[in-house]
Amino acid sequence: MSNQLLKQPSKNPTLLTPAQLQAQQRQLLVVDVRGRLEYWMGHIPGAQPLNRARILKDIPKHQAIAVTCLSGHRSAIAAQWLVSQGYQQVYNLQGGLLAWQGAGYPVQRGRAVE
Repeated sequence: MSNQLLKQPSKNPTLLTPAQLQAQQRQLLVVDVRGRLEYWMGHIPGAQPLNRARILKDIPKHQAIAVTCLSGHRSAIAAQWLVSQGYQQVYNLQGGLLAWQGAGYPVQRGRAVE
């Protein structure tokens, strides 16, 4: 995936593979939409646990956002919702945390470092 892809606004969320997310992670805000306990038990390093209200309040519409959950189902719903709220650079991790782990990438446990 090229950096150019991250700059193009889209009306639909774009699917990312774990390898694409890992390669572009520094240019993306990674948002984990699972509950606090699920997040605490394991998440992508650097992912922030954000709910809808906090996203709308704290995240600018031009921010490139990658959304993740355990399997990709909840994040797909959340990513589509973000697009409907006017966010233009929205990405969904295909297969979620399970795919991330399956690809051999690390998982962080506990709460996020802020």
